[in-house]
Amino acid sequence: MNPQISRPTFKEDSTLPYLGKNYPLKILTGQPKNSIGFVDGQFTIKLLLSSKLKNTQAKFASEKIYKQWLMKIADPIFKNKVKEYSKKIGIAEPKKIVIKRLKKRWGSIGKKADTINLNVELLKAPVNVINYIILHELCHLKIKEHNHRYWDLMNKFMPDYRDKINWLNTNGSNLI
Repeated sequence: MNPQISRPTFKEDSTLPYLGKNYPLKILTGQPKNSIGFVDGQFTIKLLLSSKLKNTQAKFASEKIYKQWLMKIADPIFKNKVKEYSKKIGIAEPKKIVIKRLKKRWGSIGKKADTINLNVELLKAPVNVINYIILHELCHLKIKEHNHRYWDLMNKFMPDYRDKINWLNTNGSNLI
C-alpha cells in the first residue's frame, strides 16, 4: 500500500515523515533564529545554537521546531478534509476540530458529538490514512458504536478501509 515510515532521529542527514513519506533533513546551526522550512521535498531546520553544541541539544531543539510546525499546518489540512468527508457522508460539519498530540488514539468524537479530536501525528501518515481516520470519526456522528451498521457505512465510502487499518497497525508506533 504505502511505504513504511521511519521514526525521526532529528540528526543531520536523517529524515522526517510528512504525509506518508520520509523526507531528508538538513540542520543548520548558528542561524539568526530557529525555523523550519519544507522546500523541494527537503526539510531544513535552522537553529540559533552554535555548531559546538551537543547533539542532544540540537536534537531536542529540532524536534520541538518540527512538532510546532506540524501543529501549525494541521488546522487547515484537517479542516478541509473534515469539510470534504462531512459533505460526502451527508452530515453537518462538527462545530469544532481540536488538534492534539495524543499517545493512544488517532481521533475521537466529543461527548456532545459536535467536536472531533484529531491527533496531529496523523500528518506523518499518508493522505489516504488521514482520510480514513477522519471518515472513521465522522461516521461515529451517525453511528456511535462499532457495529455492523457502522462498518457498512465505512465500507460504503471507503471500501479499502482495512488497508488503512493494516498500515496503521504496521507503522503507527513510528508516528507517535
